[in-house]
Amino acid sequence: MYESVKDQVRHERLAGIQSDMAEPDDKHKEGRAETDDGWFSPISWEEAKKADIQVLHSWIPEEIKKDKTKKHIAVLHGPNEHMLWKEFTSNRTDEAFNLHLRILWTYDATIVHYDHEWDILKLYDEKDRLHLVPNSIDLERYQNDSVMVWKFWHHPAILSCDTVRIEKLPAQIIWAMKKINERIPGARLNLFSLPLEGISTWRNMFCKAKGRTLESLCENIQFEINDLRPFMRGADMIFNNNMNGIYSRAQMEMMAMGKPVIAYNGKYTPYIARIWDLDSIAEQVERCWRDLTAEGSTVSADTRAYACENFDRAKAVKLDITIYEKVLG
Repeated sequence: MYESVKDQVRHERLAGIQSDMAEPDDKHKEGRAETDDGWFSPISWEEAKKADIQVLHSWIPEEIKKDKTKKHIAVLHGPNEHMLWKEFTSNRTDEAFNLHLRILWTYDATIVHYDHEWDILKLYDEKDRLHLVPNSIDLERYQNDSVMVWKFWHHPAILSCDTVRIEKLPAQIIWAMKKINERIPGARLNLFSLPLEGISTWRNMFCKAKGRTLESLCENIQFEINDLRPFMRGADMIFNNNMNGIYSRAQMEMMAMGKPVIAYNGKYTPYIARIWDLDSIAEQVERCWRDLTAEGSTVSADTRAYACENFDRAKAVKLDITIYEKVLG
């Protein structure tokens, strides 16, 4: 989410808007002195109070939003399935889904990034304040040839960069690796961004497999990491664990580099596997690799072209600005 907001600030500034980010944690109430990427530094809460529009991405502290003359817009990043599941599993001590509904009814505008989220929340949009702005990235950051390329030992190097949620479980791609390797002996999985809290579970998944076969079919197993771009540039493809087909930031970033995606659903890739079907996953990985390595293959160029057309933050910001102008009247 931090990287997405940073992209947003940059492109809003390029569009002529005075745009900044304030971090909602108390420890950053006075802002941060350090600068990210040579230009980005979150501002203080006092500065944030001066904004004509305050946009929620994570949460807005009450101290900032208590001025009722300000306009408030919410960008909802949490999938509705995940938010609903949090309510059920917490015995409603965490009213995550209901929070989305309260935001939808009380904020001046609410933005979602996917058709799937739009279809669900539109059922509750009594005041016609819901807007769809397709998810996007700063393409320049992911088409930067100055970023180093990580050298993988085995190919195809398959990436999986998903955290654990009810709608996406990065386990099936692990369990499918034996079948993938039978089809493509050189194939190896590379896992990134695994949540540290589940380290004992990940250990059991790999170390208790017979002959530790699954571990041998993974070249890299990494937890949270700051910059995935070198690994993305060196990889051949990425697996999207999301069951509803929503593409995450990692998939957009990889596609901007010309790296194809294997997914369970979605119009952004031709490589669609049946949900949680290990044979189907292996079949689509093999098909993708065959297409990618075929003489005269256009897979990489086609993938990059799709990303440039559909994931450009510069285009998305124009839609955001239209919403800002409507809210301000």
